[in-house]
Amino acid sequence: MFALVVGLYRAVGTPEIRDGLFSYQGPATAAIEAALGTCAELPPAYGTLELVDDNPGDLDFDFRLPGNENGRFYTDVREFVQRNGSLGKGRFPRNVYIQTLEWADCDDRLPPVIQQLQRLCRLIELLAQLAVGVDRDSDPDGYNLFFALPPDGDKPPRTFLLATRVEASLADYPLPHLSLLEEILHSKNESKAHLSERKLMIRMAVASVIEKHEGEPGLLAVVREWREVLATYRANLQTYVYRFSFDRARREVAQAELDYGSKLSGVLGDIAGKMLALPISFAALIPLHTAKSRLESLVILLGLCVVTTVLLLILHNQRLQTERLLHSFNVIFDEFKAKLRTYPPKLQTLLQVTIDQVDQQGRSLRRTFRVLQWLAWLPAVLAFVVLLFKYQEFFFLLVRQLLLRMILPPELNPLFLSP
Repeated sequence: MFALVVGLYRAVGTPEIRDGLFSYQGPATAAIEAALGTCAELPPAYGTLELVDDNPGDLDFDFRLPGNENGRFYTDVREFVQRNGSLGKGRFPRNVYIQTLEWADCDDRLPPVIQQLQRLCRLIELLAQLAVGVDRDSDPDGYNLFFALPPDGDKPPRTFLLATRVEASLADYPLPHLSLLEEILHSKNESKAHLSERKLMIRMAVASVIEKHEGEPGLLAVVREWREVLATYRANLQTYVYRFSFDRARREVAQAELDYGSKLSGVLGDIAGKMLALPISFAALIPLHTAKSRLESLVILLGLCVVTTVLLLILHNQRLQTERLLHSFNVIFDEFKAKLRTYPPKLQTLLQVTIDQVDQQGRSLRRTFRVLQWLAWLPAVLAFVVLLFKYQEFFFLLVRQLLLRMILPPELNPLFLSP
């Protein structure tokens, strides 16, 4: 029915409203007469028509506009906001007309400022559902909402009051992605996993923005910094979701460190058992020195060379096994290295320490292999030195005959086999 009143007001050209009524004096057009006829039959709660003169072809009347829940006219948006405390409780009034916008709530179009005010009402309604406590009665023009932050280090728990009184200036700030808050608070999603945690995260995001702008009106800070609220919530949610993968990654890192550490230690243990032949090789230098014939010395020398060859092959095989273990370790940990910056600092430190320790153990094993390879060569080399000094005359004669044979090849008797 209020739409009929608005239709009459528009039919007469939206004249100036004084003391709650508008007047018309002019020709009686078909549109005006039709609108006037419908309004004349309305109940008094929707306005009263005072016909001053009804000459044929002319009209002169006053229409007193309603000033109740059945209809209200406002000069501009500021007056509309100031006179409607229900906005502060998330309820957008009905049966309203705003002159500067030439808009009534019965129209199909929505001016941008009205869209913003409606979104603001929806935000207040959702915040009232989200808050840890709501005082609905102390203020007739808004709620007192309570938000809290848990203790953080030396900071005790903190509680913040958010008064939801609405001012016209709040319509200047956009409120994107309200559907996110609607989805979290919708009753159909109560059975979804981690919903209570998500509510807590966005509640804390609102509280953190209120704390950050504690010197300003709470609702102004939340509306103006709504994007920051959403960004804080998404960051907290990402951390919460990743926490499970962090725990799994921590277990995998610990298990990998244990496995590869024990395997690398096992490689060194295998080498230690097999390198026990090395001291025996050094002991063989004594019978080599006391050998009574060149044939006996040659047999001992060949035995030492065989032992040296076997030890070198064992070391080579163990070194290849160590390289394979280190390569497989790097293949597994490359995935962790690629995501290293996305992990919490503690996990980053754990990963870096594990990688450094395994690399250090690998370098230590490589140095050990090099030392053992030199030691494996040492018995054979010392055996050659002992024989060189023991049979230096024979070796001198042998070298001399070889040189002569290279120059003038004579018959060379195999003296090195005779006793």
